[in-house]
Amino acid sequence: MISPNVSVLDGSLFFTISLIFILLSFIGYFSFIFSGNKPIAKLSFVALIITLAIQTFAFAQRWIYAYKIGINTPPLVDLYDSLVFFAYVIILGFIFIRIFYDFDALGFIITLVSALALVFASFSPLAPSAIEPTIPALQSYWLLYHIVTLFIAYGAFGASFGLGILYLFKYKKESGHLKKEGRFLGLLPPSAIIDEAIYKVIVFGLLFLTAGIVIGAAWADSAWGGFWSWDPKETWSLITWLTYILFIHARVTKGWGGKRMAWIAVIGFAVVIFCYLGVDLIIPGLHSYATPGSTPVL
Repeated sequence: MISPNVSVLDGSLFFTISLIFILLSFIGYFSFIFSGNKPIAKLSFVALIITLAIQTFAFAQRWIYAYKIGINTPPLVDLYDSLVFFAYVIILGFIFIRIFYDFDALGFIITLVSALALVFASFSPLAPSAIEPTIPALQSYWLLYHIVTLFIAYGAFGASFGLGILYLFKYKKESGHLKKEGRFLGLLPPSAIIDEAIYKVIVFGLLFLTAGIVIGAAWADSAWGGFWSWDPKETWSLITWLTYILFIHARVTKGWGGKRMAWIAVIGFAVVIFCYLGVDLIIPGLHSYATPGSTPVL
């Protein structure tokens, strides 16, 4: 049991507080998709801005605390830290998308995914918030660059997942499969705009996923003397990369778009989640380091 004092010092209390604002934002966006009330959507967006600010402070607090207890790299290896960072980048990605597109309805999906990640981090016994020393091979800033680039990619793919779901709903209406549009579908922009956004977000995510894999390979060669070992995490990272390469290839060379691309965006995020969580919790491997009380998820 972490004492209240430690939860303040290591920042974990502030992540829990940020969950309150995410839930408020989720409730607001849920209300918005049924009411179409724009002021509610704006208040929900403000709640997400506050969430991001609280989480930014929490990360700073947590990393400072790690240095004070003798850990010379930011704590990002274990399951708890990866989950809160996952929630963070998804929210950050949505905020950037919302600046350029009128995708308020996407907020419902984004807040749901980020809330689930934070609930898991805050209350699951699999994700204790205590900061523990890592093995020597992980005490490197290669770790920071590797994880940050990968999780920026995961955040982008999370956004593309939400956009893919929105597209599939809008497509059903525009193709005549739904006789009644309803208030929710009326809030969505034309499917062509959603399709364009899916493509741009996935290209952005793929660039960071590629960078993360390359950095990880270079780091592995430095730490263990080999670029690639076909560890389960590495294998699934390659599968994830190939999934989104398929998306880009089909789009550029075959002219694919619309429904097929939306489905790839949805399925691709399922592959991401398995690569991120499923591999570490189900398939033991080199990346499943047995640090005390934690489940690392490099």
